[in-house]
Parts: sequence; structure tokens; C-alpha cells
Amino acid sequence: MSSDDHLNSNRIQQMAALRRSAIRARSYCVIAIGGCVVGAAEFIFDAVRQLRTEPKLHQILIAGLYFLAASALLGLGWHFVRVAVRLHGEVKKSSLPEPTAAPDFSPLQDGSQFGKNLEEM
Repeated sequence: MSSDDHLNSNRIQQMAALRRSAIRARSYCVIAIGGCVVGAAEFIFDAVRQLRTEPKLHQILIAGLYFLAASALLGLGWHFVRVAVRLHGEVKKSSLPEPTAAPDFSPLQDGSQFGKNLEEM
């Protein structure tokens, strides 16, 4: 990667598109986390409702399946949390590499040449 690659117009557009897609994917993960939590809460509520009265064997089995589905949704939600955290770090990361050397200010002037240029006019 040459030193002028970070100034290339196509590269800038590509990096902007990648950043937008990471932001979009992070938003989808947050929505999926919410859906998993709400779904797990619904399954737990339904399982408790099955067991609230004198439960029969089939009600206990159904409640167990509800608890199993709730735990699966919570596990899936945890997966989406990890993905969202990774994408958040990717979005916050700067796309420019850190400079390897100190900046060279030797070719810069102090501005006195502008006064001389005005006197010459």
C-alpha cells in the first residue's frame, strides 16, 4: 500500500461504504438482541403460565420446551451482543494508519515571504 493510497478517491468511497455497512450491521444486531430478549421473556412467561396450575405431564414437558427455547434465544442474543461489540470497535477504529515517523516541518516557512512579495508588487 503506497503512501498515496489513503488519498485515492475510489479507496475513500470504498472505506465509506464499508463503514456504513458496519454501522448498518451493528444496528441490525441491536434489533436482533431486542427480539431475542423479548422472545425469551415471552417463552418464560408462557412456561410459567403452563406451570401455574396443577401441572400435568404434558404441561411440564411443554414448559420445559419453552424454557429450552428461551435459553436458545438468550444464547443467540449473546452471540448478537458479541457481534455488535466487534462491529462497534470496527466503526470507531480510524481508517488512517498511525504515522511511523515524526512530521518534517523543515520545508515550511515562517510567513515573512508574503511581506516581501507584497513589497515587490
